[in-house]
Amino acid sequence: MIVKTLAFGICLLLAGCTGASGQGPAKEAAARFLGALASGDHRSACALLAPRAQESWAPESCERGLAGADVPGGTPETVSVWSEEAQVKTARDTLFLHESSTGWVITGAGCRHRNEQVYDCAVGGP
Repeated sequence: MIVKTLAFGICLLLAGCTGASGQGPAKEAAARFLGALASGDHRSACALLAPRAQESWAPESCERGLAGADVPGGTPETVSVWSEEAQVKTARDTLFLHESSTGWVITGAGCRHRNEQVYDCAVGGP
């Protein structure tokens, strides 16, 4: 899935766009998602996805879709937060998150940089 992230790229270029607020919770949500995938607990991983990311497998189930998705996993290393959006990077993956009323949810995972403004994501997108 090709997703344009022009606003994200512009935001990162502007000073003061990312903040420390929310970094810990966003990083923890990404770690829970990646941990669930690593242990094969696709049901728990699906529960951590934003609704629009879950819908990317219709009519297939989210669990079956995640089982076949190319999400490299790893440990969250860097976190950038801007308003209600976040980007978490591992050594081999980029995840995108959104802060909902219930906490941080994954909107994109298995995302690879195609150029400065476009990511291809195996799950959802930014």
